[in-house]
Amino acid sequence: PTRTYYDLNGITFGNNTFVAVGDKGAVLTSSDNGSSWDNGTSGTTKELNEIAYGNSTFVSVGQSGTHLYSRDDGTSWSTGTWSETGHITGVAFGNNTFIGVSSTFLTKSTDNGSIWEQECSGMRVYDVAFGNSKFVGSGAEGAIGIYDNDSETTCSLGSSNTTTHTLYGITFGNNQFFSVGSSGKLIISSDNGSNFTNVTTPVTKSLYSIVFGNNIFVAVGSRTVVVSNNDGSSVTGGNTVTFKDVTFGNGVFVAVGYKIIYTSTDGVTWTQVYGE
Repeated sequence: PTRTYYDLNGITFGNNTFVAVGDKGAVLTSSDNGSSWDNGTSGTTKELNEIAYGNSTFVSVGQSGTHLYSRDDGTSWSTGTWSETGHITGVAFGNNTFIGVSSTFLTKSTDNGSIWEQECSGMRVYDVAFGNSKFVGSGAEGAIGIYDNDSETTCSLGSSNTTTHTLYGITFGNNQFFSVGSSGKLIISSDNGSNFTNVTTPVTKSLYSIVFGNNIFVAVGSRTVVVSNNDGSSVTGGNTVTFKDVTFGNGVFVAVGYKIIYTSTDGVTWTQVYGE
């Protein structure tokens, strides 16, 4: 039979399972380190932008305020309670909390994706990561937002030292936040997002996502992949495939894009495992 392939926007790893999400509510799952992929049932045709895992739950966010959660490793999904219709572009988990991000505010769930509430109006970021008890987001015009749900002053701004770059992706690893963006922008923070410094980049193409694993950072983007050691001091670039998101689990990097999924153990050599 003819198989339908989907544009994929986000991917994460949890409970020995990779789960990818994308266009028209597409959900794909893999329990064999990305070698084969099965279809999940999201129950929506809205575009899904990103996905995170925590407390035995996968949470995906997307178009028109979509917040979904799955407690069976991505096979079936339920809709979280949320009334706004703005697009949710990123999500992360930490401190028993899921945080979603948008161009105008954050969304928060403390019951594993069932009920959501608004936080931090005016914090405009595209992606978010958790580390050292803080959520740090990155966005347009170099925006950096910090959310600390253990603090009385929960919302604050950091400095990316740029107003001309869009920061599409961010991750946490080796006690540092690392963000990537337009024109190959690479910045790193060792003070929980308050201040970022530039990392010399080997590419000029946009980078959309970054992850830490196997003691390296791997960033993916428009026909390029960038691999950095764990403090950002040594960086190499390569690849000719466009990826929109990347994650790490069980010793494997998995990247998704336009009707494709690739895997790698070192961020340098990639093998296609799904696609036309």
